[in-house]
Amino acid sequence: MITAIAVTSCKKEDNSSSSNNSTSDISGIITSGSWRVSYYHESGNDHTTNFDGYTFTFSSNGNMTATNSSGTTNGTWDIDDSNANEFHMSIGSTTPLTDINNGWLITSHSSTEIQMKDDNSTHNEELHFTKI
Repeated sequence: MITAIAVTSCKKEDNSSSSNNSTSDISGIITSGSWRVSYYHESGNDHTTNFDGYTFTFSSNGNMTATNSSGTTNGTWDIDDSNANEFHMSIGSTTPLTDINNGWLITSHSSTEIQMKDDNSTHNEELHFTKI
């Protein structure tokens, strides 16, 4: 019986630590490889195709690039140290890139996809990056 309790306790600890979103976890994921916008909805409208042809890279120093056939646009990104689920981007001064210039709450992440929603609850926007 004591062994069963000890095993159950270990399982609970393992499960809680695997769901922990730390700044270093998200940073490690986003800085590994190149990404594309696989989903962008604003106010119920699908605008994903606006990002067709764009490849995004995120450097560990906080710089980012968006590259398409027209060239490369530089920007910056960061994760709020007080809330590891809040991701900020600032890139470009023209659409569609300006559409993603703001804060995003990370709702789900894996090594190949990061799902976010606008951090302003009055905006109905959702953004997904998928690793290329």
